Amino acid sequence: MATIDIEELRKEIDAEEKSLNEKKAVLRYLESKSGKPPNPIKSSAPAISGGVIQIDQLIVPETGRRTLVDDVDDITKRFGSQEFTVVHVDVVMQQQGIKDKSGEFFPRSRISTALSKLEDDGLIVRTFKGAGNVPHRFKRKDDDHDLA
Repeated sequence: MATIDIEELRKEIDAEEKSLNEKKAVLRYLESKSGKPPNPIKSSAPAISGGVIQIDQLIVPETGRRTLVDDVDDITKRFGSQEFTVVHVDVVMQQQGIKDKSGEFFPRSRISTALSKLEDDGLIVRTFKGAGNVPHRFKRKDDDHDLA
C-alpha cells in the first residue's frame, strides 16, 4: 500500500483551491464587464472547517442590480472617441427611457455626479472644464487594454 503524505496532499489541495478562486475572480470580472447579471458560482469546498468560517470560500451572492453609474458608463461607451456633455448623456437616457425608481428621468445633477465618479475611476477624462452656463466636456479614455 502506497503511503500518502498528508501535508503534501493538503498543499496540493490548497494550491488547486487558490487557482480555482483566481479563475472565479476573473469570471466575475468578465461577467461584470459584459453587463449581464452574473450567476453565483457554487463551491464544493465547505465554508466551515473545524468550526472556523473560511471567509475566502463563502459565496456572496451578487445582486446584478444596475446603478446610474453603470447606465452612464454604458452610454459613454457608445460615444466612442467623441466629446460629450451631461446634456448629451441626458438626451440618450431619455431616448432609451432610463428612469429612476419613481419613474422620473434622472436630473442632470445626478448624471453629472455619475460622470464625476467615472472620471475618478479613470474611465473618462474631462477635456474641457466648464463654468457657469458652459458645460464640462468629457471623452472616453482609450481602453485598448480592456479584456472585455
